Amino acid sequence: MRIAIFSVVFLALIACGGAPVFAAVSDTNTQAQAATSTGATDNSGGEQQEYTCPNCGKKFSLGHHGESGETVKCPNCGAVCEEGKGFCFGTDVGFFSAYVSRGVKFTDAPVFQPDVWASYKGFTLNIWGNMDLTNKNRLSGDFTEFDYTLDYSNSIGPLSYSAGAIYYNFLNTSAGDTAEVYAGISYDVLLKPKLVVYYDFWQGDGFYGVMSISHSFELPELVKGIKSSVDLSAQVGLGSKNDNEYNFKDSHTAFTDYVLTAAIPVSLTGNLSIKPTVSYSSVLDKTIRTKNQHNDNMIYGGVVSASF
Repeated sequence: MRIAIFSVVFLALIACGGAPVFAAVSDTNTQAQAATSTGATDNSGGEQQEYTCPNCGKKFSLGHHGESGETVKCPNCGAVCEEGKGFCFGTDVGFFSAYVSRGVKFTDAPVFQPDVWASYKGFTLNIWGNMDLTNKNRLSGDFTEFDYTLDYSNSIGPLSYSAGAIYYNFLNTSAGDTAEVYAGISYDVLLKPKLVVYYDFWQGDGFYGVMSISHSFELPELVKGIKSSVDLSAQVGLGSKNDNEYNFKDSHTAFTDYVLTAAIPVSLTGNLSIKPTVSYSSVLDKTIRTKNQHNDNMIYGGVVSASF
């Protein structure tokens, strides 16, 4: 019933019209990024505006609109924000074969992972949820987690940075709620190196760092107006002594896990996109592997996204 209600709302929003799609991705679960812009000048001397897309993260330049309320559309994925006001909002609906985060397998069965977000001048508020779809954990149709994220993102030339806080609300489980603050930095060069450091100041009292690289290969436009690409990424996580004790009951600092991901984002229409995804997650540390039940996981799924 909860899935049906969410789906009806999702489809109704799309039917009302609005701007094309945003897909929100983060290093933890699902977290929208804010669109930012810096001034630039094209070779012809005309004023250009450089943008960072909140969906695909790619930079692009367009002629300056000059009027508040006009829209800026990413030529790579079709995402749109309103210029001047800098306001956009959207929703994502994800289905995956399992729920794995930071090497920990929370659910070894299909899950439903929706989120809603709103962004304004670099600030983004995101609410993400996880629902079990089977009765394997005796929680079929119940949400087991809600994450509330407040993020600020911006860029200076090729350098992008972000900072924020996440509140983790666990439901129908024995896990207690917790919260983190984080800061991240990335550089727009080959492989786009990125570093994000999280500090759990509530339950874990520890640090977790994620180092990642990524690259995108544009695919031919077989149908006019439908753009797609192959996005590849790799990341490795490092947990502090306290963080690993909280997550794995193992008290030593170590590289905990790595994740390899391949995705094909496809902009279907002006306000709808899909992104099929496959990921491989594995626990690195030998000691942690002996204490963790599910060390190697292949996760399949996809996300349907819309923005307005």
